[in-house]
Order: sequence, then C-alpha cells, then structure tokens
Amino acid sequence: MNYSIVVEARLRSTRLPNKILYKIKKYSFLEYLIKRLKLVKNAKEIIIATTNNEENDEIIKIAKRNKIKCFKGSEKNVIQRVIRAGKKFSCKNIVRITSDCPVVDPQIIDLAIESYDNNKCDYLSNTIVRSYPDGMDVEVFSLKTLIKSYKFAKSPKYKEWTTWSIRQNSNKFKVINIVSPNDQKWPDLGLTLDEYKDYCFLKKIILHYKEGFNYNCVDVIQLLKKNKKWLKINKDVKRNL
Repeated sequence: MNYSIVVEARLRSTRLPNKILYKIKKYSFLEYLIKRLKLVKNAKEIIIATTNNEENDEIIKIAKRNKIKCFKGSEKNVIQRVIRAGKKFSCKNIVRITSDCPVVDPQIIDLAIESYDNNKCDYLSNTIVRSYPDGMDVEVFSLKTLIKSYKFAKSPKYKEWTTWSIRQNSNKFKVINIVSPNDQKWPDLGLTLDEYKDYCFLKKIILHYKEGFNYNCVDVIQLLKKNKKWLKINKDVKRNL
C-alpha cells in the first residue's frame, strides 16, 4: 500500500509553547508519537512536516534520531507545506496526523487506510462527525486531492487548516466519515496535548503502560473507566473544533 504518514509539527504553540518537547522520562511527546506510528502496518513511511523557523531544529534532530524523513516549509501556509512535502517524497496517499495526538491508536490508523482503500474516496476521516475520543484523529487523502483543494484555499484559515478546503467543498470531493464501534465511542474524551493539564493527564496514561507503545484506544478507555479521578485533571480544557 502506498501510504505516507505526514505529521505536522512545530514548537510555536499559543497555549503551551514547546509542548511536543515535553518529556515523560526519556521520551519527548513527539518521539513517543513517532514510536507509536511505527506500529502502523499499512503505511510505508513517516514524514515530519515542520516549518522553516530555526526554533524547530530540535524537531529535525528528533526525526533524524528516529530515522524518519523531515521537511521544512511555511509556518502559516500549512496546506502548501504538506503539498511540498508530498511532492518531495513522491507520496501518493497521505495519512495526516497532528503532533498533539501522542496516544493516537495505530490500529485505528490502519483501519482508516483500509477503509479509504476499499471505498475509493477522495478524503476519509473519523473527525467530521466525532465518535472516537479527541486525540484519535486520522485523515486520509491523496496528494492529488490535496493539490486540487488548494485552489479553494483563499483565506488564511483555509491555508492554515490543511484539509479545510476539502471538508468545505464536499460537493467537489467524495468525503467519508468513519464511526467508532461502541467500545471506542467517547467523543467528549480529550486525549490531545493542548495545555499543561493535558500533559499531566496524558503522563498518567503513558506511565501506566511503562512507556510501552503497543496499546490501543479500547485499552485507554478501559483504563480511564477504572481511574475516573484522572478525568478531572483536564476536564476544563477547551478544545478547538
């Protein structure tokens, strides 16, 4: 299967600067995410798409240390950055993951790739109608589709949100949303790294697995149902829709 995972990563976060460099023991969150993504079976490579700013050189070091590809591009024109990364590495199909989802489930990513492959669509996601926890986000589309969508990216918002032009022009693209099975359904659960409270919350989950990488969304949900007090840690964090 010709699928490339592209991770958008930068250090200039408004709410929690340098958040992906925060560490849990020996791993930064970005490195931990990379280790998880290496468990995806249906993708041939992982590419970090970062910005030209020198402050992101640490991201490039992490990519090299983990023997994955890296591309530097525009800070604000993210759709252009991903397109250029795709062209540089001759990507056919892109699996978009954001760097603030450190516990995203490799099995869900594999399912999304298989669903995309079977449905012959332009764009597939599990976030249009949210059913999975926030932080299990995955989008799949072809580089050709992203290039086509770029002509609709007229405003800064459309250029900063990589797939917004696709999602807002569903009459021009075949768009599919996948829905979680019941044992993974928890749309209000926040598993993204947005604020310091999220760091404290995600740290508990990751340390429970002793920094191991091979666990899935069901495991996390079952863990949190047994440790409901943990949910209070980041329950007040507002998520960007």
